[in-house]
Amino acid sequence: MSTAVTITAPSVKHILLDSLVVMKIVKHVDSELHAGISEVSGDACAGVLTGLVFLDNSRLEITNCFPTVRNEPVIDDDANAAQQYEEQKQQEMLDMLRKFRTMNIDYEIVGFYQSHQFGAGFSHDLVESMFDYQAMGPENVVLIYDPIKTRQGQLSLRAWRLSTAALDLASKNDWRPELVKAAGLTYQNMFEELPIIIKSSYLNNVLMSELALSKSYSSDKYSTRHFDLGSKKSLEKSVRAMMANVDELNKSIQSLTKYTIDKQRHDNMVFSLTQKRQQENESRQARGDPILPMDDIKRIKAPQLQTRNGLLDELLASFDTNALADFSKTVTSENITKLFIAEAVAEEKVAGTKDRTMSSVSSTR
Repeated sequence: MSTAVTITAPSVKHILLDSLVVMKIVKHVDSELHAGISEVSGDACAGVLTGLVFLDNSRLEITNCFPTVRNEPVIDDDANAAQQYEEQKQQEMLDMLRKFRTMNIDYEIVGFYQSHQFGAGFSHDLVESMFDYQAMGPENVVLIYDPIKTRQGQLSLRAWRLSTAALDLASKNDWRPELVKAAGLTYQNMFEELPIIIKSSYLNNVLMSELALSKSYSSDKYSTRHFDLGSKKSLEKSVRAMMANVDELNKSIQSLTKYTIDKQRHDNMVFSLTQKRQQENESRQARGDPILPMDDIKRIKAPQLQTRNGLLDELLASFDTNALADFSKTVTSENITKLFIAEAVAEEKVAGTKDRTMSSVSSTR
């Protein structure tokens, strides 16, 4: 990720997503989750997006997609096994794009998709993939699909891309606190979200209209499944992930505080040594002696932040924590609303039962 690239500001403002892409993503992720492949391999479901870019109206149209091959575990310690498998993976992707071109399907790569629970799965590898795709084309994006929220009845697909400042730091592969502060980068402006418009065919719209007008749909509309509060496990899992991220952030804050103190001490020491050397050189120059160089002072090693990727991990952990908090807040507010509605319905049923009982007693008398 340290390759120097020319950073071009993207011009796409919104995304037009074909309904075929939505169905293929949902089917791919649900099939792997049902088979337990994601838990065994530890990788997220991923795939490549193809489509077209319309610069006239600043629109990115995603028309098709296909899943990528998963990384197979290397049993032996052969160093060439992983490289051979990566080459095989690239060859299979090129073959699929070649088939798209033969079948007159849009074969231009416009991004990729991944599935992450609660919409919070931004990692260092994902940032590297986003940088590679945006270096290949500035209009490329990543679609994050949330299977947990989708199973609760709300389709969750969000489009993201790296901001210009984050793309600049990613090209240098340097996330030091000084550079991050100079770029004005925070977890809030590190990624840019694009609005998504799902496009359906006319036949699909007619089918949905017929389903909406059918009796089966109308009767199901008043069922009690909408009052289901089956989000306890997902809410507990999101809170646990949030707690883990907060613990990591606390450790990072301690490391950053130590780095700030050491950096300030180092700067003060270098400044004092430089002042002393300048005064000494002035006195030596007045006596006609040769001046002393500043090289030994410049060679004093500056302190390093005790993290693997500078502030990148802290920014990603903050972004994930914010996404988990939004999910927990949404689920909690929905559950509270359902509880109030269920309580009102139960009270109405109890009141109706008492009225019928009183009327039956009075008629008996």
